Amino acid sequence: MLVIVSAIRRREITFEGTVIDKNIIESRVNNNMMGNNMMGRPGGIMIGNMNGGVTHEYKIKVKTDAGKEINYKISEGMYEVVKIGDRVSKTSGTTEITILSSAQPATAASTGTTPIPPTATPPTVPPQNTNPQSFV
Repeated sequence: MLVIVSAIRRREITFEGTVIDKNIIESRVNNNMMGNNMMGRPGGIMIGNMNGGVTHEYKIKVKTDAGKEINYKISEGMYEVVKIGDRVSKTSGTTEITILSSAQPATAASTGTTPIPPTATPPTVPPQNTNPQSFV
């Protein structure tokens, strides 16, 4: 019942704002539930992984236009796409966010540093040795 209420509430949330943080939460899953491990019985079998596993939850923190900070769970694929500084929105009736505008990469002017000039391309042909004495 709690899961259903949580899913409905998540679909009703509406916000628009700027991504201020990204976070991956790692959790250990234990599959050693009663009835899942039958190894103690003669002829028993083991169902599942005795050691459990790890799950990942991907979240972003959004500072809404109203000044409120919201931690919102997103998919792994969206986590890879969204960047800190992106403007995002979430409309009612969906659980997905939409990127309204992307954050601009840092430039030399915005960071106050001087850009590093590109280095020269190394020669494609090795230099020729013109001194025959060096081969002796």
